Amino acid sequence: MTRFILLFQVAVIVFAGPLAVWASPADDAAVLAGYRKLYAGDLDTAKQEFDRILAAEAGGLPARFGILHVLERRLRDTRSVAPEFERLIDRFIADADARLSRSDRDAEALFYLASAYMLRAQYRFDYDKGMWGAARDGARSKKLSEQYIRWHPEHGDAYFALGVYNYYVELAPAFAKVMRFIMFLPAGNRAEGLKQIERAYREGSLFAPQAGLLLTEIYGTFESRPADGIRVGERLAADYPDNPRYQFTLAELYGSPAVEDPARAEERYRAVIAAEERRAGPPRPARYQAQLGAASSLFEQWRVDDAIGLLTATIDRPPASPAWVAPGFLLRRANYRALSGDMRGAHDDVVRVLGQPAWKDRHKAATDLGGWMDRLEQSGDGAVYAALVPANRLAFERRWAEAAASYDIVRARYPTDPQVRFRIAQMRLRQGDITGLADEFAAVSDAKNSPSWLKAAALLNVGRVHDLEGHRADARNAYQRVVDSYEKESSAWPARVGLVTAYQRR
Repeated sequence: MTRFILLFQVAVIVFAGPLAVWASPADDAAVLAGYRKLYAGDLDTAKQEFDRILAAEAGGLPARFGILHVLERRLRDTRSVAPEFERLIDRFIADADARLSRSDRDAEALFYLASAYMLRAQYRFDYDKGMWGAARDGARSKKLSEQYIRWHPEHGDAYFALGVYNYYVELAPAFAKVMRFIMFLPAGNRAEGLKQIERAYREGSLFAPQAGLLLTEIYGTFESRPADGIRVGERLAADYPDNPRYQFTLAELYGSPAVEDPARAEERYRAVIAAEERRAGPPRPARYQAQLGAASSLFEQWRVDDAIGLLTATIDRPPASPAWVAPGFLLRRANYRALSGDMRGAHDDVVRVLGQPAWKDRHKAATDLGGWMDRLEQSGDGAVYAALVPANRLAFERRWAEAAASYDIVRARYPTDPQVRFRIAQMRLRQGDITGLADEFAAVSDAKNSPSWLKAAALLNVGRVHDLEGHRADARNAYQRVVDSYEKESSAWPARVGLVTAYQRR
């Protein structure tokens, strides 16, 4: 699932007169068939379906917009299609706008122009193509969508772009560092936006699966309704079993702070791996993306050796394509090896990446990783982290007595180390014992010998404990401190979520 928060600038568009009656694209069986192939993950056949429609109706907006969606999906695997996507979507917007200028009653042009502006806004944000451009496109999409819905309130798909704007623009201040232009944005409405996205999922045809993907994330991340997110995600995964995107979205929800079930996430990633291995033809990138996801889920379960083993199997027999797999897997394994105490093996992996000129686009990442490993080793933090792994796994498996005994062994070796104190406090949080726990996490965050990642993680947990205690203002203050002081640490994202949604016990 792609996370994007669209920040928008006002763009006022005025229309006169009612719109002409226009059959919804849901009534066009050929267009709908193309979208079904698209959502099933069969991009080539989807493109062929849209091309056939265009051959019979040159310049038709419905099929052209379908082709834009095909290209947008391909962008996720290869940036080489970006110039073509940009050229086609700019031309599409110009043509739809020209049609609307000739007749403000052209409902088809109005619907697709609103949808195209939102698609381009998402692209510009996701691929760092200009925040202001994304803002303008989002605002235009909102105005056009509102105009269209006034005359066609029965069209479920029309609520998708409007719902995206209304929902996310209200969340924007928590996720954007610079908000000087927020006062110029058309107002959003989170509650109304959610209803609109739900309506697009429930009543739409072309965009219903897209709305469902957003709802999977929204329910779990922002609305404290993870069960509803799982329900929608499971249905999409069942409806489109050959499209790994739905499995990935569901896996991300299972592994998120809303659910905290990396074992279920691992199952979803392994389902993608198995499906990709059964496919005929050359391996697709999804196979290796799923392997990385499964390895991450294993590591979150503190099954470090299993995570390393999964990566090693591909490293030993790397594919020729995609080119990112071999260096990417090596760098991930180096990270895991360093955290497990195998510094020699970790440095060997980094050296292998640096030694390949063909992987020069990964050399900076490798150099940065090597520097981090050196600091980890010299500070002694790496040795403590590795020593805690067995106890962390026992705590994850809820084997509380064994975990406590294992933590005691590590604490005897490192009696004043803040990492040990943090992990024991985390175990108490998982057990539901929060008495005095905010002060315990605060002490870890304030400790001078706590590394930056630990300060951020401890402060995040200060906020979570305050939320569980019902002290929302104190919780938000802690989350804001994480965002302000540790924006590059992994705890920054859940802290931003905490600013808009109170943490609940898992």
